[in-house]
Amino acid sequence: MVASRFWFVTTFGLMLAAQGQALTASAADLLALPPPPSAPVAIGEGWYLRVDATVSDYARPHDATLAPADGSPLNPLTRLNIQTAPGYGGGIGYRINEWLRMDATIDQRMPARYSAYSSGSGFVTGYNIESAQLDVLTGLVNVYADLGTWWGLTPYIGGGIGFADKHLGKAYTQTTCIQDACDGNAGTGLRDVVRRPSRSVASLAWAITGGVSYEIGAGLSLDTSYRYVDLGRAKTGIDTYGFDSRLKDLASHEVRVGLRYRFGGSLAGLPSLVAQGWSRNPYE
Repeated sequence: MVASRFWFVTTFGLMLAAQGQALTASAADLLALPPPPSAPVAIGEGWYLRVDATVSDYARPHDATLAPADGSPLNPLTRLNIQTAPGYGGGIGYRINEWLRMDATIDQRMPARYSAYSSGSGFVTGYNIESAQLDVLTGLVNVYADLGTWWGLTPYIGGGIGFADKHLGKAYTQTTCIQDACDGNAGTGLRDVVRRPSRSVASLAWAITGGVSYEIGAGLSLDTSYRYVDLGRAKTGIDTYGFDSRLKDLASHEVRVGLRYRFGGSLAGLPSLVAQGWSRNPYE
């Protein structure tokens, strides 16, 4: 009888110990919960696209014509002028933080007429006119500092550096004689046009800018700005008489209006532009 009781107590104790170990393992399993899923990484935020319309008002350039190789006097150009021209452009950018962003832009300006005059006699016996069409392509890397936001408006300043490709095409020069035989040929009036070959010149360009943007919503912003761009030099090819057109200190004062689209925005946030249909039944 004693042996039976001893065997029963021993067996019961072992059963309780095994059950306790199982409960301890279950509690440990409950405590060892899987880690919470990491927050999803937003892909594309910070990047933006931009498109711009531009009006370029060219500053008056300076004459860079070389002196004739034969030592004859150089007739300096006067009344140099380049017409105002429209243009367009675009680019891609990235917002680094709340106040700093950068972008890379390409801008094409439409052909603008260039003209200038010269006269060795001081416009007494005759004069020359030279003319061409100038179009400019720039590629710039720009950095901007946003200065805060008030009533949805964010003013900013910035600067950029890159290249400018300047093309002078449809170039010519023409003499007009006021007095007979001013150029050694009999008669007065217009002489034959002398064509000059087209040529492109690429050089360093830099810009400074200031503007303001307005957050429309859904990732869209309206951007208006002023930009000064230093463009460097331009020239044509050499004509049959050994002369060409050369300009230096090319620069442009530009007004830009455009849109920026920030990735991560939703166009669904824009106000509906669809007009409500007219119903004759007020209860429909």
